[in-house]
Amino acid sequence: MAIEVIVRGSLGATVVDFHGRLDLHSRWHVKAIINQCYYTEPEHLILNLQHLTFVDSAGLGFLVLCSHKFKELHRRITWIQPQGCVADLLESLQIHELITICQTEDDALSASY
Repeated sequence: MAIEVIVRGSLGATVVDFHGRLDLHSRWHVKAIINQCYYTEPEHLILNLQHLTFVDSAGLGFLVLCSHKFKELHRRITWIQPQGCVADLLESLQIHELITICQTEDDALSASY
């Protein structure tokens, strides 16, 4: 599989760790997991993108839509800063103006929004 997704609890939040490539094909797998989070996480969802090695427009669009949907539910959502080319892409698109992006999981857990 192009992507591995691990869901875990962490001090008042659900953390979703992404490992690998998020693209048109793998987003359906991710969508099923995130949909479960809509129903099970009442407060704060953290998307850990640190180990995401590639994202295409379909994958990035899906992450942004997930973030907007979670905010519409009046819940917090935070991304953890990816590395390499994925970080460069998010920076060039200025995604941080739409989505809260933290450097570490501890930063995401301690930040108040």
